[in-house]
Amino acid sequence: MARIICLALILALTGVSAQAQVFVEGTHYQRIDGPAAAPDDRVEVVEAFAYPCGACRNFLPHITNWEESKPDYVDFQRRPVPLQQGWELFVMGYYTAQVMGLDIKEGHPALFRAVHEERRRIRNLDDLAEIYTENSDVSAESFVNTAGSFAVDSQIRKNRSDLVKFGVRSTPTIIVQGKWRVNPGAFESYDQMLAAVDYLVEREAEALELDTAARAAASEDAAADA
Repeated sequence: MARIICLALILALTGVSAQAQVFVEGTHYQRIDGPAAAPDDRVEVVEAFAYPCGACRNFLPHITNWEESKPDYVDFQRRPVPLQQGWELFVMGYYTAQVMGLDIKEGHPALFRAVHEERRRIRNLDDLAEIYTENSDVSAESFVNTAGSFAVDSQIRKNRSDLVKFGVRSTPTIIVQGKWRVNPGAFESYDQMLAAVDYLVEREAEALELDTAARAAASEDAAADA
């Protein structure tokens, strides 16, 4: 017992994380071939998800808690994925809401609830517009018209290109700094998966040599760009 306590103290004093040591490239996270360009003043984390995906619905409270407690120097984004036929509609809805400046933080869980708990039928853009505009001043007609705009189409094209670069083939998937791909298959729980994400985030922060002041400045820049 004394030896165990001593070892724990040594690990704490030397800053060695026992948890971090269990995450192995090729097993718990994958290197992305030809990584996408990433910022050099903050760490970018992307969640690739889909509203019809049951696993993404289960992952939602975990990633929400992670987002609320993430370091300030982390730039967190979401990317909707059209993995199956019919899912393109949800991608269009997501970027339409974004272009119109609707509250994504409220609309995001609301749409998951509509699909999985309320079992609402979402067959077309009109059905989707009804959900997005229920708690806003935006009309469903305006939502549908905006969905066909150049701004929305540009966002969809960029999203498609980035997802190809990331090599996303399932949801949910987390991308760290455009270099690393993490998905639930290698983990016993979503919390363990997010611990691996934290490990990669810290690695990238150290590689960028972000000190406390630089990380705070990066957080302010990311907020200004949002």
